[in-house]
This record gives sequence, structure tokens and C-alpha cells, in this order.
Amino acid sequence: MSGALLIVWSDIPPDCEAAFNDWYNHEHLPDRVGRMPGFARGRRYVATAAAESLVAGAPKYLTLYDLTDARLMLSPAHVALRKVRPPRDLQFVQLFRNTIKGICDVVARSGSAGESEFLALLPVTAREPDFAARVSGELLPLLVAMPGVTNATVAMRNAEVTAASSAKDDRVGDRYADGLIVVEMVSANAAPPVVRALGGDSLATLGGAVQFVQAAVLLRRIYELRAASLMGFKS
Repeated sequence: MSGALLIVWSDIPPDCEAAFNDWYNHEHLPDRVGRMPGFARGRRYVATAAAESLVAGAPKYLTLYDLTDARLMLSPAHVALRKVRPPRDLQFVQLFRNTIKGICDVVARSGSAGESEFLALLPVTAREPDFAARVSGELLPLLVAMPGVTNATVAMRNAEVTAASSAKDDRVGDRYADGLIVVEMVSANAAPPVVRALGGDSLATLGGAVQFVQAAVLLRRIYELRAASLMGFKS
């Protein structure tokens, strides 16, 4: 089980999406998952058409990294990588728009590690100190009992690493999530009850609230890279 989640969730100008996806899949993601010890997996998702129409303002493209520890963001290897950036990094990183990031420690995960093509993502903030514990004990078991759901995770911001990370200097206006609820599913058909369970009223009863978006967003996986696959093992 990963110790932390790193997300980069952003829009990109439509006229450069094809080149952006090629760069992300074949250069940017391998640079992290292949070169950074502790970056166990990187997954890329795109918001489904339904999500784009129902959740106004939600970014389109999500990258979700599984890290062994959030402090990897401050490691010498990661700092060195960011200091010398390839030309296409410099080109595309400045084109990100409407960006939401998260450097979050995993608090709890329920369910299995089965393959999941879809996930629902919800940035959250705590209004009460026991919010994450209540999500772990009350909401996650409810979610993983739903048909088609493989696992559910709650993770909360690592404030120290977020404050110290140079990643926050990429662009003016990037927002950082206080927490994340991630629900993985085998098909989009599993999404409606999940999205309802992640509604604002439900979170309020647990001592929290939705952050940055209006509701949980359904995304479809478009690319995945595991560290093991870069060492000659099947991904």
C-alpha cells in the first residue's frame, strides 16, 4: 500500500492535447516513475463526458501517483530533476490551467487492489478534527460495499511537504487540496451511488466539506506506468 498520493489535475488548451498526452505518457511520467525511487506507480485519467457536463469547472486531465512517502517530493533526486527540465517540460507545464494539486498522506484504504478502469475523485477539507477518522470508519466501508467498487482511499494534505516543495512554484494560481477521497471502480455504471454518497450533505455529517469542485468527478484511466514495469517486469 502506498504511503502517499500525489495528484496533478488540470486543463490544457484543446489545440495541443495530442502533443500534451504524448509528452506526458512517454516523457514526463517515465521521468518520475522510472527515475524517482519511491514513485511506485503513475496513472493518468480523463474526465468522462458526463463528468465534464455535470461538474462545472472540474479539470479534465488527472495524474495520480502512488508514493511510498510524501517526503520523496523533497528528496535530492526529485529536486535535481526539477532543476534541469527538458524543453517539452518547460513547454507544457506552463500551459496547465485550472490546476488542482495534492500532496497527501494516506490515512486509510478499504477494499482490494483489483484492476479498476474508472475512479471518482473528490477534493475535501476538514471542518472537524476527527473528519478523516470518521471517513475511514464510516464512509469507506459503505463505499467498498457498493457493486463495482474495488477500493476507496482517504488521504490528507502533508502540510510540511506541501509548504516546502518547489512544485508549488510552477504556476501562479495552482490550488492544493486539503484532502482527497478516491474511489476506484470497474465500470462507469458503479459511479452514481458513489457520487451520491460523496455529496456535500454526507461529508457535512462527518465533519468535512467538498473543496474546489461541486461534486465527485468520474474519470476514466487512459495510461498507467508502474516502477516494476520499467525494470523488466510486466506492468
